[in-house]
Amino acid sequence: MIDKIKMLFGSESVSVTPDQHTYMDYLWFSTENQEIFGIKQSSISEEQHNLLECLFTKLESDAIMMPSAQSEWFQYLYFNKGHNPLLFENENTLPSSIRFIHFYSNQLFTNKIEFEDAINAFFHKDVIVVWNSAKEGVIIEKIIDQPFNKEFLEHMQEIIAADLYHDVTFLVGKPYSPLANLFLYFDIEHQCFKKALSVKKQKHILWFSKEMLYYILSFLPDDLQKELPNLFLNDMKIDDPILSTVKIYLQQNLNVTATSKKAFLHRNTVQYRLDKFSEQTGIDLKHFEDGLVIFLAIRLLELTNEN
Repeated sequence: MIDKIKMLFGSESVSVTPDQHTYMDYLWFSTENQEIFGIKQSSISEEQHNLLECLFTKLESDAIMMPSAQSEWFQYLYFNKGHNPLLFENENTLPSSIRFIHFYSNQLFTNKIEFEDAINAFFHKDVIVVWNSAKEGVIIEKIIDQPFNKEFLEHMQEIIAADLYHDVTFLVGKPYSPLANLFLYFDIEHQCFKKALSVKKQKHILWFSKEMLYYILSFLPDDLQKELPNLFLNDMKIDDPILSTVKIYLQQNLNVTATSKKAFLHRNTVQYRLDKFSEQTGIDLKHFEDGLVIFLAIRLLELTNEN
């Protein structure tokens, strides 16, 4: 659809990526598939404008870009322009740490203020919402004592889904010094988030510390990603009971008792499967390095099956 729009109005007059400095020069619309496009106001007639409004959903400018008040953070985090906005903040008001909570929705946020009000109501403290588009952005949490825990953030996601009818995915970053090179850390988290969104089937609350492992795996050559599971897992399938038990064992910090409870198996059954795995592969899971390689191989096998 977007290609047809470009053919009609010319590629130079159509934008699919709103720019902070020029987006007001365009009229913005959304297709049924939630694709956003803008057409330069100078390139469209009133008749064409009316026709487009009949065919597509017209978007207001505040549904496209964030308010100008957050432009300093926007320019710094997404383009590394300017400086860390906290560098010149009074030391008495400087937080002990900063945490980024990235968010994304497949739907357009047609009312950004409503979403921001909901976020501020949950946090009960000073947070900054910076928009990258009408679908995504980042919450900057200023941590004074302790960051909010997993249960709180999961509850927040559920309430937003129920009250605002938005199925939003969040990736929770780790705390950083407020005076650190926040652009660098933000960019790594943002790239990790984009990768996670492309492969995750269940998308609610993601944690950077966990998703980073899978992000690193994505840099392996394709042939190695394909062959490494076969190499270490001896052609085991993802639904093999032995393999599923091994994965839980590794996730439970090599604790057989915890694994039996998690997998609803007798302790002897767990031990039998672990011994059987070591017998088939020649790998002793009690050694950290061996266990790590096996965990990576299992994850690559899961990614292969998901794709």
